[in-house]
Amino acid sequence: MGVKRSIPATQGFEEIFSNPKKKVSTKHFLLLSKENSLGVARIGVAVKKRDIKLAVQRNKIKRKIKGSFELNALNLPPLDYVVYVRRNISSSEGLIKKELTELWDKIREP
Repeated sequence: MGVKRSIPATQGFEEIFSNPKKKVSTKHFLLLSKENSLGVARIGVAVKKRDIKLAVQRNKIKRKIKGSFELNALNLPPLDYVVYVRRNISSSEGLIKKELTELWDKIREP
């Protein structure tokens, strides 16, 4: 069994939203990060029901974000990350994949 890489919802999200160490954004995503004492990168995804009405679409976007994170987790600094999904995101797989790659590249920069 592998390392648990998800952030506990209430406590972890509040800490990161209140005082993030670093913010990185693209047109459709905002990535907030903060140190953790675990030594591994962890992820949380925030999608407002008001912005994306259908649960099927929200869950599809969350799966894409978490999948992209898993591919990049070993190359990321050991921080807690929250990806906030902005309004009007299209479900175009190519666009989402491109923007997520851009986010992970930006967060690696010193």
